[in-house]
Amino acid sequence: MTTYYAVLGISEQATPDDIRRAYRRLVLLTHPDRTPDPAAHQRFLAVNEAYEALNEPSRRYFYDTQLREIRNRVRPLQSAPPPTAARTPRRPPPPPIWRRRSYAPKKLNFPAYARTARRWGKWLAVLPALILFDFFVLRHYVTTDFVSIGASRDGTGRLYNWVVTSHGEFNTAAEIPLDTSGFRVQTSWLFKFIHEAYLPDGTALPLHSAFGSLLGFTVLLLLLAAATQLKHLSDAARVNVTIVAAVVGVILLLMVLS
Repeated sequence: MTTYYAVLGISEQATPDDIRRAYRRLVLLTHPDRTPDPAAHQRFLAVNEAYEALNEPSRRYFYDTQLREIRNRVRPLQSAPPPTAARTPRRPPPPPIWRRRSYAPKKLNFPAYARTARRWGKWLAVLPALILFDFFVLRHYVTTDFVSIGASRDGTGRLYNWVVTSHGEFNTAAEIPLDTSGFRVQTSWLFKFIHEAYLPDGTALPLHSAFGSLLGFTVLLLLLAAATQLKHLSDAARVNVTIVAAVVGVILLLMVLS
């Protein structure tokens, strides 16, 4: 086996200076401008190839590693080839300097998760259905205690009184007497959505609805949960829609609890 060291005529323990000196000497002898010999031209190419592999320390390290692996590899015995006509010997190609490893990404097994995604879609539909049922159906009147009052603004910058009671919260533009002890409100059973509020003397307070964003996320989650049950939806799309629905469900749950 012809190595790059043999091509340059140096030992495998040669220093970088030895490699450069050998390369310059051989280039002067084999350069096509100095000799018309075709064999010298081929050797000139081999000398340049060997110098590129051994001149840089990192490339030389990888080449030496590959060279040791090739020498330590056990090769099976081969029978002698039959005699053939004499032909010009060919120089064997040098061992590779490095090997490039290809990486094939793993494909996700969407069919395995599609059934779980469909089941999660059914459970995610429970939350918006429960919110809508509580908001529109489960209403009742109750007398509440006055807990605190603050200020809030809507999207247009208009200022409202933010009233906190023992059975929910509401926004109103009306002035609230500080000596008010409580209110009579129409609220929901589960999440305490206040739809109507009255002072102790029966005066109705104009309420500013603050449930627009909440109802928007509720309807969105209900549509996403319904989309996970479509028969013609692909497995990959079903899994992705379920993930989006789960994120929307977490946001909606935080809005309700707050």
